[in-house]
Amino acid sequence: MQATVYPWNEPLWQTLTADSERSSHALLFTGGAGLGKRALALALAEHVLLQGSAQSKALFNAGSHPDFHVLMPEAEVEAESANEGDKVAPFARRYLEPHSGKARKTLTIDQVRALGGKLTTHPHISKTRVVLMYQADSMNRNAANALLKNLEEPPANTLFILVSDHLAALPKTIRSRCNLIDFRAPDQSTATQWLLGQKIMPEHEVDTHLAIANNHPLLAMQLYQSNYIDTLKTVFTGVNGLWSHRQDAVSVAKSWQGVGGRQAVDILQKLTADLLRHQLSAEPNNVFFPVQQSWVQSSSGKISQQKLLATVDELNEARRLLTTTVDELLVLESLSIKFSELPITQ
Repeated sequence: MQATVYPWNEPLWQTLTADSERSSHALLFTGGAGLGKRALALALAEHVLLQGSAQSKALFNAGSHPDFHVLMPEAEVEAESANEGDKVAPFARRYLEPHSGKARKTLTIDQVRALGGKLTTHPHISKTRVVLMYQADSMNRNAANALLKNLEEPPANTLFILVSDHLAALPKTIRSRCNLIDFRAPDQSTATQWLLGQKIMPEHEVDTHLAIANNHPLLAMQLYQSNYIDTLKTVFTGVNGLWSHRQDAVSVAKSWQGVGGRQAVDILQKLTADLLRHQLSAEPNNVFFPVQQSWVQSSSGKISQQKLLATVDELNEARRLLTTTVDELLVLESLSIKFSELPITQ
């Protein structure tokens, strides 16, 4: 199993692998989605585990290396398991507790406690064991507090690698115990050439999807493969329908649920940010939806800025709730009502 290091992450890779003495016991990979954080984390884990042990490579490839520990939300493990190229799910399954009901979308305190029990001994084969945590920001407070104990008094010969798309969602206490590794988007030329080289997306689609993905190549490819433009149209049509009184909040919420609640909320957050940018500047930079810029610009002048700022908090809370067992449709209905109540002046 050979992990991938994407070309725009080569400088980070060189820096991380040059640190043979492991000056930090905990690394926090952060940056927007679609920049290759997970791939680099897996590559680094493989690099560390395979040093000084002939057995390690075979065990790592088989998904049974005893010194590689992976924590990720149960729902993510199920999604990863469906991929033929899955690398980490076999390791993550060790920390899943059987239960009835929907797959959990968060990292739980039970997973973190189970991990702690595995770290009381020395590494079995490798010189250094590795703990890899995907979606570290999905931990609730209890899980974060349990992890903090391990970060404050780290076990010997152990490297923690936390991966997060949403740095602000992680408790400051966790952030302060880690060495922050910030992933940045590549330049336009690098991103374009890489996408063209994958031969998955038609050339005429590249610029549009890169713009929507804020120049994050992997995200742009994922958006294309998931027909994101159609999803975008569904969410925007719902908002427009609410504001023109052609659609009611319940029907709009159902349409948003149809494209996936978390994705709908993500689009609504970006739309809100673009509306605010247009209210603050006649020609804003770095908008999320340049293709829809004309509609966003015309709409921004009809909405109360104070009400829009309040919507930011509502969306953040909705994002949090959608990682729990709260009914998705109820969350989306509440949001659609909030959007329908945004005062639009004539």
